[in-house]
Amino acid sequence: MTSAQFPRETEPWPTRGGYSYFITGAAGFIGGHLGNRLVELGNRVVGLDSYFHASKNPLKFECEPGDVRWPDLLLMRAKNADVIIHLAAAINVDFSAADPESVYDINLNGTLNVLEAARKLDKKVVFASSSEIYGSAQERAMDESHPLDCQSPYAASKTAADRACKAWQDAYGLKVNVVRLFNTFGPWQADDGYGGVIAKFTKQCLTGKPMTIYGRGDQRRDYLWIDDAVDAYLLAIEKDFNGPVNFGTGTTVSIHELASSIAVNVYGGKIADVKSLWEFGPARQGEVDCLRCDWNKAEQMGWRPAVTFDDGLKRYIAWGGGHHIGRAVDPDESKSGAVAANPAPTVFDETKFG
Repeated sequence: MTSAQFPRETEPWPTRGGYSYFITGAAGFIGGHLGNRLVELGNRVVGLDSYFHASKNPLKFECEPGDVRWPDLLLMRAKNADVIIHLAAAINVDFSAADPESVYDINLNGTLNVLEAARKLDKKVVFASSSEIYGSAQERAMDESHPLDCQSPYAASKTAADRACKAWQDAYGLKVNVVRLFNTFGPWQADDGYGGVIAKFTKQCLTGKPMTIYGRGDQRRDYLWIDDAVDAYLLAIEKDFNGPVNFGTGTTVSIHELASSIAVNVYGGKIADVKSLWEFGPARQGEVDCLRCDWNKAEQMGWRPAVTFDDGLKRYIAWGGGHHIGRAVDPDESKSGAVAANPAPTVFDETKFG
């Protein structure tokens, strides 16, 4: 497993193990990777997830079906945790345009429930915000002071939740670290209609279907490998942030470039015209044109991305090549041919965690 390295000091929340974490959205793409890493480091993890759009990542911890809109359940499950990591959200831009009320209910009211549980229990919170709250880049790279110019109901709901974290910190002295990840990708990311574009394009290409490009294809994104995203959360657990912190790479790739790179990685020189491997669809409502991260603040705290986009894409396609023929190849062991099993999600055992 590749991880960014940052200096260790005497911290209240060291990642060496022995602590308890409550993760909402624990069965999701990032939640599964983060929870598994925390368990590997010797910590105890309690998970909660609605399983509406769960990842198939085999979990190494117990995750209970539940909803962040149930405040009493949050209080019960968080009471023995050292830190609450709030990842649960309705994350799809298209879904938010179709049903903005549900998205606001989950993303804002669910976050308020988490903040109130943390306030009553005196717990630290790590909150998953989003780069979508910035809207399209108004500067060469977006730092944390970039204007918040959300362009979709999803982005607006995350902006409200992001700012609620600051309000609870200012009003009640609650310890809240706000993590603003840019576009994250890696093994076990959903590849269906609600999934990430790299996962969807890779599945389409590997299964002989055209990659669907919405709009002109010149939209640009800053793609972050999942292990580097997990390291960002470990940093947020260990340290106390002074305001929100961005995590990305500072480089962007257009949708056209992404489709071409995936085609070249999958087919090599065997395809004469990569454009024959994609088709165009209508522009997506509320989609931003460009997201590019200024991660200087994170770097000053000791974090930096360890995996380049090109390297991460090769790892993901190697993993996807096994996954889409019915097996899941561990990205760090794909060259050796080792294969990981894919069991059903673990269900919460109430006798173990009161």
